[in-house]
Amino acid sequence: MRGHRTYSILSFFYNEEYFPRREEPYRERSENILPRIGANASTNAANAAFVKTTVAKAAVANTASEECRCVKCKEDDICGGLWHGKHYPNTPTDDEIAQKQIHVVVSHCLKPLFWIKQRLQARSYWPPASFHVISKCNRTVKGVPEMATVERLPNVGRCDHSYAHYITTVLAQKIPKEQEKNSMVLFLKDEMSQKNFHHASGGWTSFERMARNAFSDNGFGCGVAIRGPRSAYRHTEDLFKFRLGRYNRKADKYDDEGVERDGVKFKSAYKNLGAYYRSFDGPPPPSMVQVCYGGIFAASVSNILDIDQATWERLEQILTRGNNIEESHFAERSWASLLARPLPPFQLQALQELGHNGKSS
Repeated sequence: MRGHRTYSILSFFYNEEYFPRREEPYRERSENILPRIGANASTNAANAAFVKTTVAKAAVANTASEECRCVKCKEDDICGGLWHGKHYPNTPTDDEIAQKQIHVVVSHCLKPLFWIKQRLQARSYWPPASFHVISKCNRTVKGVPEMATVERLPNVGRCDHSYAHYITTVLAQKIPKEQEKNSMVLFLKDEMSQKNFHHASGGWTSFERMARNAFSDNGFGCGVAIRGPRSAYRHTEDLFKFRLGRYNRKADKYDDEGVERDGVKFKSAYKNLGAYYRSFDGPPPPSMVQVCYGGIFAASVSNILDIDQATWERLEQILTRGNNIEESHFAERSWASLLARPLPPFQLQALQELGHNGKSS
């Protein structure tokens, strides 16, 4: 059980999707991240202990009389950056980040890696505490720093399998136990260009913002900067209905980047993202969770280690089924659910009450 996860009791019981009661077609509803109040939830012996400990933690957390003025503004240091996931409480200064440890893992296929060192140097984050490359496409790794370690793995599970493998196998070798609370990991693909950005709104963010958010109370920094009306948070019930019945790719031997296909069918055995999430025993999510698209993000080592090793190992195994698989799309949408600290009740309430225009009336 994640030690830092303090939930509102109501937010847990209103979370229908973790214990679903009915089948509904998936619908994209980026404008509706708000929980539906008054729903009944299934209960069983497996979550009894969770409820018991949550009662005690929530009682302590709710003693603070905190209130949000807005969720999309500059005036509120506590809640003003919530809507787009831009800013969180206790964000460190540049001087404070300089005293911390930044570790880098790169999932490599085809592209040279010179750009990573350049970006890290631009923010005085060079050299990092460690730099590990997981190369999967049987290609030469160009632009790898001298300090880096390079590991070659079969081409399965895309970057998501690389990250899960790093957590289960490499992280403990790179990060001394005494540095765990002072460290973050930057999870990168081998390309971070606008050409490689495939989402409707926003664009890639800076390493600086990812580091600041990873070292903040949130413990997680997404590589995508969201803009416009869309929020960084989704109603868990809606998110967990996500599925891809088909995935449009060229029907020849190679994919768009020239990587040979493996003949494994794209569609998974999971009905939707919720079924996938439950299959590796992910921690019970609150009613709203952060979602990070793009497969690039940063996370505090403390948050990573708050998930049981056995859970990470199950996730890694699930992602070994093939190269281009639906499970990778599920993984992309659930990294933040696993690694970001769940919002306390007063911030969940602020998203619900102020989210329609970002400010209180």
